[in-house]
Amino acid sequence: MSHTYFDSENGHKSFEMPGAKPHYNPDRPGQVEHIFLDLVLDIPQQSFRGTCSIRINPVRSGIDKLTLDAVNLNIKSVKVGEIEQNFDCDGELLQINLHEPTAAHQPITIAIEYSAEKPQRGLYFVGPDKHYPDKPTQVWTQGEDEDSRFWFPCFDYPGQLATSEIRVRVPKQLFAISNGELIETKSDGDEKIYHWLQKQVHPTYLMTLAVGNFAEIKDEWNGKPVNYYVEKSREADAKISMGKTPQMIEFFSQAFGYPYPFPKYAQVCVDDFIFGGMENTSTTLLTDRCLLDERAALDNRGTESLVAHELAHQWFGDLVVIKHWSHAWIKEGMASYSEVLWTDKEYGKEDAAYYLLNEARSYLAEDSSRYRRPIVTHIYREAIELYDRHLYEKGACVYHMIRAELGDELFYKAIHTFVQDNAHKTVETIDLLRAIEKSTGRNLMFLFDQYVYRGGHPDYKVSYSWDGDSKLAKVTVTQTQVKDSKNGNGNKKDVFDLKIPIGFGYKPEKTGADSTAPIKTFTVRVYEREQSFYFPLDEKPAFISFDVGNNYLKTVSLEYPVAELKAQLQFDPDPVSRIYAAKALAKKGGLEAVKTLSEALKKSIFGACGLK
Repeated sequence: MSHTYFDSENGHKSFEMPGAKPHYNPDRPGQVEHIFLDLVLDIPQQSFRGTCSIRINPVRSGIDKLTLDAVNLNIKSVKVGEIEQNFDCDGELLQINLHEPTAAHQPITIAIEYSAEKPQRGLYFVGPDKHYPDKPTQVWTQGEDEDSRFWFPCFDYPGQLATSEIRVRVPKQLFAISNGELIETKSDGDEKIYHWLQKQVHPTYLMTLAVGNFAEIKDEWNGKPVNYYVEKSREADAKISMGKTPQMIEFFSQAFGYPYPFPKYAQVCVDDFIFGGMENTSTTLLTDRCLLDERAALDNRGTESLVAHELAHQWFGDLVVIKHWSHAWIKEGMASYSEVLWTDKEYGKEDAAYYLLNEARSYLAEDSSRYRRPIVTHIYREAIELYDRHLYEKGACVYHMIRAELGDELFYKAIHTFVQDNAHKTVETIDLLRAIEKSTGRNLMFLFDQYVYRGGHPDYKVSYSWDGDSKLAKVTVTQTQVKDSKNGNGNKKDVFDLKIPIGFGYKPEKTGADSTAPIKTFTVRVYEREQSFYFPLDEKPAFISFDVGNNYLKTVSLEYPVAELKAQLQFDPDPVSRIYAAKALAKKGGLEAVKTLSEALKKSIFGACGLK
């Protein structure tokens, strides 16, 4: 973004740019039941024509006007049955004046004949030119957030769910892929007609079409097709890059407590794609830059994470749909957290902990350098502005904190309840809280109030001292994000109130790979700007672990003596704690610190390697 503005109250830049305003879903004239696009592509002219038929079940009688989103579409006619309807189109909206006002719960089908030339968004034509003579000929769509209106007239917001159908005529050498199942293909001279039907309801932004001379690589999961579509000659790269998809489908079906809900799963790698990937229902589009050969795949798990992210959306986003863009963290946070869950399953706990730390760092960088905002906000200029590090990475950290609060068993019980109760429906953030309370009895509003509905996170400074005579460990925790004031407590609204586990670790009795340091843990409530805690211990600990397991999203500065930091770097079982210890040691400097860090670098892939 080109401008930055300061929120003078907390010294952070404000997310709300000039022109930002509250956004709400429009009034609903009725339930859209089905959308049928019947299209003919003219690829050389980068244009298309056809009919968009929308069946709508009116919610009340007497509606005589309908307003659809339709940007720069040439509307030729609008009919209900055989009767022509009067309409007006201003390049943004299509206003239809119904010949006969609606009768409640009596569905009507509106058929809109239209065409579009070189659409500026929504549907993209890719092809060779003098600069790139080898570029493939492709056509593909991108609907999120509100770009479907650029390629077909629609009620373009996520709160409307309908079944959909796309029939498209293309040159016969090309293949057309869309949502749902292929119900018919027909040859007609030099052209071929593909007819796809999506029987499960979904929003307009997830309707898709991808056309190209693709190679098709077939796989399957539980009898359902799992196919990869790539440019011919990239078949081997497709298998390397996306080959774990069936195992991922199995994993997420278990994790989310709901078997993969659509008739197929296709991944289509397209040229010049504007994002990394897009989770269209049953048909994910991916950038062809994610295709790796055997050598590149050895040291790049990026594609695997992207594949996991977009696949997780088939549940979080496609099966359970957000009602409004302001709640997009529900899907994007979980898709990002699913990258962590898959890393844990495939590469182990340490890799997953490090992955989550990098998610947190990504959010922290945006918070400190760009702006601070609540995760849930309906005040913005364009919905796409919400698709930032707060939505993805902070959202992932919130899911992890929910898991830490509930424990694994209840966390998955809550996720299963949320998905099962809201399958094929729309949700808001409150629905997640309700599912947690229904399935576990826990009310996590305190966590959401602090991390979701307001901006920021705690910045902790932790110091430690040992009183050998009384055998007491003293730990002082300061929340440095709170500005000091005369009463010593600072601004109460900036203080976080959390129960944090503090662990005291001892050197393991035996050495070797299977040795773990014994840790005695106490949980304390940290709810003031500065607090000191005293812990009676039998003997002096070797190291102190603040927030055992590092489950809370925070920054932390450790002010421990060198000996304790050294012991933590050597013996703390948590890789993130070891990284914090390494950072604190590096800050202290000196020969002993340098020597300890260099030893840690040689011994462990985690620890000093996480230094930034």
